[in-house]
Amino acid sequence: MIKFEHVNKTFADHPALVDITTEFKAHETTVIVGPSGSGKSTLLRSLNLLERPENGQYHFNDQIIDFAQPLSSKTILNLRRKTGMVFQDYNLFPHLTVVKNVMEGPVQVLKQSPADAKATAMTLLDKVGLADKADAYPSQLSGGQQQRVAIARSLAMNPEYILLDEPTSALDPELEAGVLRVLLELAQEKDSMIIVTHNMEFARAVADKILFVEAGQILFDGTPAEFFKQPTKRIADFLAAMTFTTISDKAN
Repeated sequence: MIKFEHVNKTFADHPALVDITTEFKAHETTVIVGPSGSGKSTLLRSLNLLERPENGQYHFNDQIIDFAQPLSSKTILNLRRKTGMVFQDYNLFPHLTVVKNVMEGPVQVLKQSPADAKATAMTLLDKVGLADKADAYPSQLSGGQQQRVAIARSLAMNPEYILLDEPTSALDPELEAGVLRVLLELAQEKDSMIIVTHNMEFARAVADKILFVEAGQILFDGTPAEFFKQPTKRIADFLAAMTFTTISDKAN
């Protein structure tokens, strides 16, 4: 289990995370939602130590990190191996084939043999529906296909948690659907995932828990059923804006 306790992060004088306390259970999918600039991505990136909060505690199973204290390179690398990150823009190596992109981390970081890494990579590419693209290069793939390769690459490192930052924001709806299907399957298989997304229907389908973040604060921490009942006016307004219900109501 991952747990944040009283975590704070500022950029210059702007509070990005304010007294964040929450937990992310293993074998569940937590979805983080909220308006632009609310701190969603900062919260996710802090879990991978791509952002460093100024204070608060980070519990990862039996390990405790005090953000007020310096972090060693060993601590950072160890935690990043446990938290696979999938970004908006794929970050594939353009000079490597698809299968070699997925193999690279296991060979270079986990010191797997190339044969073992390739066997795992092919299994994962089949899982995301891209086994037939193993020898293609990223430039030969659509954006949705590249993002599915990025997910396979993250899975190849066998992380305890998969962190996904707006994984479909750069995709058109048809390409987005293919990526979301893969993530839904992973959620159904009880992989541990933490996802920042703008897609409310996907959040409803995939989440075991939803965090609603605004102005760096968690304003809701609960189940999708509770969230989509619109328990506060702010959440009702947010959902109306995200689903265009306000516009359609006015049009009618």
